[in-house]
Amino acid sequence: DVANMLTGVTPVANGGTARTAMTGTPIQIVTAHKTDENTLSTSSSVADVANLTCAITPTSTSNYIYVTAIYHGQLFGNSSTTTPNGEVQLLNNADTVLCKTRDYETFSANNQIADFSGTLEAYYNPSTTSEISFNLAILSNGGRFLIYGDNNSYMTKPTQITAMEISA
Repeated sequence: DVANMLTGVTPVANGGTARTAMTGTPIQIVTAHKTDENTLSTSSSVADVANLTCAITPTSTSNYIYVTAIYHGQLFGNSSTTTPNGEVQLLNNADTVLCKTRDYETFSANNQIADFSGTLEAYYNPSTTSEISFNLAILSNGGRFLIYGDNNSYMTKPTQITAMEISA
């Protein structure tokens, strides 16, 4: 019986924490929530979602970053279209679009409103130990496109970005 042959303290390879670094292990997790009211777009020009930035500083150039954005918003015909639509983009601090999606609706009248929700995800190696920040940007291609913020009456932290450093 091996258990009976051991005496004293069982050795630990990494100095006593009983943890060893494994590939794919989360090293750090950072979350940011949209801290103000809604961000609205009626323009086809890209605009940052205000007061929503998530920053992380990788500990190694070989580690990966997994970033996810959860957003909630609203499409409105704005009395101009029955097919309001818009785009949500997840960007890094170099304004590189990591991923994007389009939300749209078809209404029977141009004054209707619909809520939507979505998730954007990216996984990449930034090859840096400098701080990286992430944000959302939106644009409207018809009608009004809105991303919900924290208004303390019927929504609390509805839109957020989470960044995780993952060991290589």
